[in-house]
Amino acid sequence: MGVKGGWGLLNPTDSISLVEWSAQIISRGTVHNLGPRIGVDASGWMFAAKYHHGQTKSAAQASLFKRLGRLFHLPVLPLFVFDGPKRPVNKRKKKVNKTTDWLTAEFKDLLEGFGFPYWDAPGEAEAELALLSNKGRIDVVMSEDFDAMLFGARRVMRITEESDSNYMVQVYENGSQFSPNELVMIALLAGGDYDEGIKGCGIQTAANIALTGIGERLLEALKASPVQDYPVIASKWRHDLCAMLASQGVGRHRALASHIPSDFPKVSVLVQYIHPLTSSNDTLTLAVALSPCPPDIPKLAQLCEKLFIWGHSMGIVKNFCDHVFPGLAIRELLQDLCKRRGTMLEGDVSLSPYSIISKVCSVRANQRERSASEIFVSLTIPHPIITQISSSIDRKNDTDITRNFLDQWLQKRQVRTWLSRVLVLHARPAILDNEDQSLSKSAKKHGPLPTRIREKAQKTATAGLPVAEPLSRKAVAEPVREVSERLQGILSGKRARSASIIDVSSSEEESATETPVKKRRRHTVFPMSPRSASVIGISSGDSKDETEILVKKHHHRVASPTYYIQVNYSEAGEILELCTDNED
Repeated sequence: MGVKGGWGLLNPTDSISLVEWSAQIISRGTVHNLGPRIGVDASGWMFAAKYHHGQTKSAAQASLFKRLGRLFHLPVLPLFVFDGPKRPVNKRKKKVNKTTDWLTAEFKDLLEGFGFPYWDAPGEAEAELALLSNKGRIDVVMSEDFDAMLFGARRVMRITEESDSNYMVQVYENGSQFSPNELVMIALLAGGDYDEGIKGCGIQTAANIALTGIGERLLEALKASPVQDYPVIASKWRHDLCAMLASQGVGRHRALASHIPSDFPKVSVLVQYIHPLTSSNDTLTLAVALSPCPPDIPKLAQLCEKLFIWGHSMGIVKNFCDHVFPGLAIRELLQDLCKRRGTMLEGDVSLSPYSIISKVCSVRANQRERSASEIFVSLTIPHPIITQISSSIDRKNDTDITRNFLDQWLQKRQVRTWLSRVLVLHARPAILDNEDQSLSKSAKKHGPLPTRIREKAQKTATAGLPVAEPLSRKAVAEPVREVSERLQGILSGKRARSASIIDVSSSEEESATETPVKKRRRHTVFPMSPRSASVIGISSGDSKDETEILVKKHHHRVASPTYYIQVNYSEAGEILELCTDNED
């Protein structure tokens, strides 16, 4: 946890998806041979998994499997660090339980299955990760514990949102607002894991005091002195602090001077922050040498069969399609990236012995936004991988249904997934050329997307529409309303999401034919978070034949492409033609 309210003091330097963050690192070149490295606080993941409530067998392990699969799907190389046996005895007035967490063994088994390296720190995992960060061995620390900032990690990442295939994160740069010494001073004053702080000193008051620079003087003096001199240095500094609060402070600060205990700051607490127990340089070299390796497919399949309710052949293959096979393609591309840049060393382990990326797939309209940062591809899973899965499980949970599913899936062995566009660009740019060819072939075969929408809309929306009365305000409004509702169902049904009407307007226009035709244009938007729309009124213009339908626009976060649908109909209300085009 660290300092209560500590994250609230800091403004993130970036709020970004992990796909985009990794793309930035890959674009400017990584400091590691095999891609962007993330040091992960393993205890935080176990803590979150144990509080994951679900009606499934082994809910905590299932949560870890899905989170690891999501991370495996991204172009990053994580290193998980666990707390060690020599971490502090007491934290927040509670005795630390030093027995191994019941989830640790199975978590490590899952890490080995995915091919993620892990490391046991001698003490606090946050201190070990901060050391790796300061030595430039990892690009960022992923942790929810504020102590990672106190120990001086250069860059810390917090997960703010999780989707099926990505993480949204906030990135904090150490020193952007407070120096590490100032953060330690805030922890000493307001309270942290090792001490409760000064009575009556809140987080904001502590921050204001730290910004005066008095904390910097204390920490710099302590770091330049042996531990046996700490009591003398701390005592002198305490008198300076009381004098400053009494003379410069007003109100709460002045009262705070009388609450400072005689042993503040405690030497034992200072040692925990300034000299945390971490690996020696030699041992640290061994930690970094734990390079990523290919996933252990047989072990992962055995764990799934043992732990999860879907541990039969059909469930394992389905979950591997979502959480494992896409990661194999990512490892294949990371390996190609290193070879192209000449950073693949002779002793580096092969991340992917198979080539599974087969072709680029075209995307639907509601996928276009995602295709800006990722590319949609088809994977062909080789027979050796399937053999590893089937031979490693005893299939005791199989039924006729699961066996039939596996037999059918084996005929194609195809998986469609999204891959980082930037990674593909730098690792295998020829795939992007294939993407252009794929889109061109799709357009020739099916026509542009709006054309397909027009043909389906025209065929379905006009079926069974009643003939309206002679042209009037009602005759203008009602057919268009019915067509709009029908089109809304047509266009949204394929994507299983509703459309929101932005506006419907009409104007009179004579056609070149003998039958007068009135034209209607209706705007429909497909939001990322669907909302319904309601008609709130109908108003008419100066001309008796001009009518406007006012539609309430509901809030939505992100709008997908907008389509304009034009309805041509006769004065009798008969629909003659439906047209559509893409706003883009």
